[in-house]
Amino acid sequence: MNIGALLNFAMPDASALPRRSRPVSGSSAFAESLTAERETPGHRFVQGPDFFLRMGENILCSGGVGGSNPQTYEAEFTAGSTDEDPIVRIRGTSGSGAFDFTCHIRDIDPSNASYAELAALNRWLCRTGAYQTKFPGQAGSVLPCGMDWGDISKKRDFISEIRGFIASASNASHYPKYGSGIYGYAYELLEVYREFSRDKVPAGSGGTIAAEL
Repeated sequence: MNIGALLNFAMPDASALPRRSRPVSGSSAFAESLTAERETPGHRFVQGPDFFLRMGENILCSGGVGGSNPQTYEAEFTAGSTDEDPIVRIRGTSGSGAFDFTCHIRDIDPSNASYAELAALNRWLCRTGAYQTKFPGQAGSVLPCGMDWGDISKKRDFISEIRGFIASASNASHYPKYGSGIYGYAYELLEVYREFSRDKVPAGSGGTIAAEL
């Protein structure tokens, strides 16, 4: 499952969150591993054995995946960020180690971006209303379900990779491998990211961004 669908979402009001009742019996290994939530005056935190996520007004997005090699990220608006020029500090831990950098969201190019950068771009487009998905069941996913997020700090060509994911449907042993909604969402993301990438391709460069599937 795409980790964006699990953790990359706006958190509801803490007062409205359902609370799990404490089991009558003694604690178990499973109970001990459940996500713990706590709050400070300015932020909410979600913490588990392999991750620590921070939520708040200035946090654009955060997410992660646990396991033997947990990866987490968060994008926080900087003091100099404006609506016209949103700037975020993106930091976390990837498969290759810790990362911490600042970037202008409008400079993020989906054909040459890390997963952490793409997540920030996706959330910003959703937050501003520039992108509104027609597939509510996939809302919040940075990539279509089934695509590998890989090392979240490494630059990749997500335009080409999403194209390849869509094309792979015809090669699946049981066509289609995923439901039609997954591929529909993949097409939708491709158009959103490709449109945003067009501005990053120099005129006359002959790049592949404008090429059709």
